[in-house]
Amino acid sequence: MSFETDTDNETVRSRPARFRWRGLIIVISAFVLGGIVLPNLRVSWHEPESAAQGVGLNVRPAAPPTGLSDQETYAHAAQAVSPAVVNIDMQQRVRTNPGFYDDEAMMGGSQTRTTEGSGVIIDKEGYVLTNQHVVGAANEANRSIQITLMDGRKFPGTVIGADQTTDVALVKIEGTNLPVAQVGTERGLIPGQMAVAIGNPLGFRFTVTHGVISALGRPIRDYENLIQTDCAINPGNSGGALVNLQGQVIGINTLIITQAQGLGFAIPIDTALRVADDLKRYGRVKRPWLGVYVMSNSAELARYNDLPNIAGAVAARIPSNGPGDTVGLHVGDVVTKVAGKPVTNLEDFKAIEKTLKIGDTVPLEVHRGDQFANVTVKVSEAP
Repeated sequence: MSFETDTDNETVRSRPARFRWRGLIIVISAFVLGGIVLPNLRVSWHEPESAAQGVGLNVRPAAPPTGLSDQETYAHAAQAVSPAVVNIDMQQRVRTNPGFYDDEAMMGGSQTRTTEGSGVIIDKEGYVLTNQHVVGAANEANRSIQITLMDGRKFPGTVIGADQTTDVALVKIEGTNLPVAQVGTERGLIPGQMAVAIGNPLGFRFTVTHGVISALGRPIRDYENLIQTDCAINPGNSGGALVNLQGQVIGINTLIITQAQGLGFAIPIDTALRVADDLKRYGRVKRPWLGVYVMSNSAELARYNDLPNIAGAVAARIPSNGPGDTVGLHVGDVVTKVAGKPVTNLEDFKAIEKTLKIGDTVPLEVHRGDQFANVTVKVSEAP
């Protein structure tokens, strides 16, 4: 029993009626005003000012929660990698309407182009993996890049190198005690395996989404061998991390198909790291080259051009003084083997060529008319 409760109830029952009417009037007025104001009320949401946005503040966010259960696998993966995922702001002054004499003051103007994306710190020296379409090429003029860490620190970034073919770029920052992501591998991935995407979509910094690995080895546009995922990826996620549940980066998020839902794609981390290593060493990617540009052979192509009607890759162009020209290849030659591996079309030729090592010599089986020969070509660096 509670005497206080009984006393309170009795007090309420003994209040004068005018107090009850006054309360009822207040409630009715609130509903009337609410019906007028709320439908026309526009709420503007703002993220709170943080160390990532403040000036001259050395403020760190609260420590992540501890004591997560084993079932909270997404949270574990996000906690492991998020500190090493960065926000990238790039601003560049570009010319507009230049004049004949290229005199900006008199004949033209300029405007600032701004892009925002994500990146991943991959070593303690401050190298950041991201996309080429986020930061542009190396040595571009009138450009500034700011890297913001999850802990609020900001650093200027320098593009060490960028590769448009793979859409991979390497950016350098100078700092101490930098968080570093643990990297995994695409090898052994299985469609249906769970994954987490971390990045900065549409300005919402350090956002975590989850999903699965939908497919592997997807060729999209000019890119090859991409990881498909249904993790929510939006503009600003580019360059961010695709993570397995062990907290390892397995891909760099790069593009989506806007006409669909749940169709996102990431560059496999193995590819990204290989490209980054070349960018770090040489400032560019060194690619093997046999000195011949090919197209897939077909019955129609063979009939109209009097070529051997066999499956293979037809030499469509042979640059002067290149490896193919040096050994006497001709336009119209049909390549059916490279380094002992069968070639049935353009895709086979390119796939094998990518695996070759610059400086090595490899045999090619070549058909010309009703004859064939084996020639040895020295693998060179692609121009």
